[in-house]
Amino acid sequence: MKGLISVFDLKKDEVEEILRLAKEFKEGRKEKIEASAVLFFAEPSTRTRLSFEKSARELGIETYNVSSSESSTVKGESFYDTLKTFEGLGFEYVVFRVPFVLFPYESIVNSLDLRLINAGDGTHQHPSQGLIDLFTLKEHFGEVKGLKILYVGDIKHSRVFRSGVPLFTMFGAQVSVSGPKTLIPRDIEVFKVERVFDNVDEGIEWADVVIWLRLQKERQKDNFIPSETSYFRQFGLTKERYKKVKYYMHPGPVNRNVDIDYDLVYTEKSLIYMQVKNGIHVRKAIYRFLWNG
Repeated sequence: MKGLISVFDLKKDEVEEILRLAKEFKEGRKEKIEASAVLFFAEPSTRTRLSFEKSARELGIETYNVSSSESSTVKGESFYDTLKTFEGLGFEYVVFRVPFVLFPYESIVNSLDLRLINAGDGTHQHPSQGLIDLFTLKEHFGEVKGLKILYVGDIKHSRVFRSGVPLFTMFGAQVSVSGPKTLIPRDIEVFKVERVFDNVDEGIEWADVVIWLRLQKERQKDNFIPSETSYFRQFGLTKERYKKVKYYMHPGPVNRNVDIDYDLVYTEKSLIYMQVKNGIHVRKAIYRFLWNG
């Protein structure tokens, strides 16, 4: 593969190869790749950008950070021309995060001599996070087949949801959702979810693991909820719900007392810190997997 833009481009054996590499890296595999990478982040990021940078450096890949405000995109240059410039400068990888949806993307990927890695494009895809969540669940539960996974929150704007569901169902998990009706996509049936829970407490009782999602206020042009306080009471991980939930995750950043109670982000039931730590190993695996291509 010349790039990783969407999880829909991955076959099951390719996903298994990435997970195998991630496991080996976590167990201490050492490897060096003589290459250079541009990290082009046009949206704010802590976990994703730093883990892509740290994993690259541990592999010996030279990294160069570019924000949109520092690039010629502020002068009107197209994203394609920016990528073409990176190609001309001799970079092998470009990791990008952009506020728009990159679709269709096949012609861009095929016309450039670059390994493109999508670190989040609009509300479309975030493939590395989907792979991290899959790796984390396989590591924790041993098997994903038959696992009941519930996404809660802003499903409508979530690229994490759109990346995770295809991977989880590929490996035999059942996926359901819960959230305000205004934040459930109208075409939710295309994702082949098991159920849409209007009552999050019923969903929590159904699920083996719950993935809470952040309210993406920066993408919400309308008022989708009455208030953050009422949203938290209806759908957030409160101390009362904590008693019923088995395990939970969150791709970050967590809005405390909106998504999850302030005191509950890191507990014995939380896999959030494990997600962060696994980000290094999975993103190393992505670099290595694409290097073969």
